[in-house]
Amino acid sequence: MPKTKQAVEQAAKLKLYIPQLDEFEGRLLEWIEQDKYQACMIKVMRYGISIFEGCYGTSTNESGVYLDTISPVFSSTKPVVATLIFKLLEQGRLELGDLVSKFLPDYTGGGKENTNLVHLLTHTHGFDGDFDKAVDKYIKEEFKIETPQDGWEDKNWEKYNSELKKALELPEDCTNREVWTTVRNRVDLVNQPGKVMAYSNYGYDILRDIICAVTGGSIDEFAQKVLFEPVGMIDSHWTLPKEKYGRVLGRNEKCTGHGWINSENCYNNQGGGNGLKTTVCDMSRFCEMILNEGKYNNQRIISPASIKQMGSNYNSSLPNSWDSWGLGWNYRGTKVDDAGVLRSSNSVEHGGWAGYKLLVDREYGLTAVCSVGEYDNGSFPGWGRIHNMIIAAFE
Repeated sequence: MPKTKQAVEQAAKLKLYIPQLDEFEGRLLEWIEQDKYQACMIKVMRYGISIFEGCYGTSTNESGVYLDTISPVFSSTKPVVATLIFKLLEQGRLELGDLVSKFLPDYTGGGKENTNLVHLLTHTHGFDGDFDKAVDKYIKEEFKIETPQDGWEDKNWEKYNSELKKALELPEDCTNREVWTTVRNRVDLVNQPGKVMAYSNYGYDILRDIICAVTGGSIDEFAQKVLFEPVGMIDSHWTLPKEKYGRVLGRNEKCTGHGWINSENCYNNQGGGNGLKTTVCDMSRFCEMILNEGKYNNQRIISPASIKQMGSNYNSSLPNSWDSWGLGWNYRGTKVDDAGVLRSSNSVEHGGWAGYKLLVDREYGLTAVCSVGEYDNGSFPGWGRIHNMIIAAFE
């Protein structure tokens, strides 16, 4: 019964219309039965109370599908990285107006020397929106090396990275991250920083590099110290411990990116834009901290001032309402997008490739975290439908 006992017993206090939660569960079950997606794990909180906890479908791993099943969250990594940047800001170790080259001296040339941290956080860094293709094009034209496609085996990626190291004249023992940093610095910007929004993972990969440069350690080490341990995010990692591999949602061959997602390369991916592995329970705690202005269980994690800035529209000067963006979050504004028309105008959310979504809506006292095994059919999981059905349960 995914509607929780607290939801039923406190329906009046929480202003819930329980039949709508029942209808919501029925729709999730229907989508699973219709083979719209492989699995679904969802947790919804209102006013700090869990009101809906659902686990559906199957996993190719024997551990099954539970709220503590681990999944890569891909682009939903970005709000976490932004929070880490603000922790460094509060420690006096950086400012958002700092140039990237202050921390990464090689990040210069072709306009890159004018890029600051706000540009990275708001996707106005000047890269092409489809930066992956720009990188692939550069590698193909410069070195005649073809990039492997999603679903290729680990050995194909290992061969590819080895060839790149030779082409770039890098030592064989350098990391894949060092390889990609070298390539990234050779690809030219297509826009002047701050002028055009073009969503890209690579700005957050640079933010990851800045975090590591400032702290002198890995992003995992800093995140564990200032965020994961204080909030109780016990299953959150960039580099997933091997003893937890069996708890990952195993994706079948119909799922988007199943070859990569099921691989050890994915488990070890430290991308700032897409590398976090965690559970619905852990990310629910993170979203509740954001909703509660930086506190979790009455412990202050980050200041209310930082939460306010992260949730503000920093792209208000850009002409397109679709460019509305906070620092690490998609700001609703007047958008009619895939995250649901019923969410409030100042809500923030973020999705992740292959089936992940976070929503924080202060007007409704709402946090919702949903992870699915997304089938590669382009029509589901239907985040707008999910969020609309949740918010419709509020009186």
